[in-house]
Amino acid sequence: MNKKVIAALVTIIVAAGVLTSWLVYHNQQTVPSGLINRGYQTVDARQSDNTMVNHLGISVALFFNKNSATINGFQPVGKKSYLGDSKLIKSNTRTAKDIYKALTGHSTYNTKDYLKLVSVNLGRAYVTQHKNKWTLKSKKLTLTFHKTADGNWATPDGTLWFPVKTK
Repeated sequence: MNKKVIAALVTIIVAAGVLTSWLVYHNQQTVPSGLINRGYQTVDARQSDNTMVNHLGISVALFFNKNSATINGFQPVGKKSYLGDSKLIKSNTRTAKDIYKALTGHSTYNTKDYLKLVSVNLGRAYVTQHKNKWTLKSKKLTLTFHKTADGNWATPDGTLWFPVKTK
């Protein structure tokens, strides 16, 4: 056979292999079936009878697809005092800093960043589940959730996350 024909065949075979592996990679499920098309959201502390369940300083929603995740940050939250007034939370926890960085690119809290919806596609997300714990890993964010005594999910800082329906 001619060297050009052999080179062309090798090129076609390599290209087909690369294309096939790319298609398999992008279609691979990395989120457990129980979390696909589901979401989790924090609550505003003002809505929870003064029980502090959101230590992030903002409302956050996390949504899952077959192999990706999206995080939304919106509305600064405050802690209601016994006098009825509300003081904004400025969280300094590791979880809050990681979420701020994923949403805005910097790990410091600024109320103005969250006066309107901030939505970030986390890209390819890997979720690993264990009995009472699951972990989300992406290039932009790693979050670990553990099951609380009342059956809800919480991040290490104590922020509770409740299931929400997606479209």
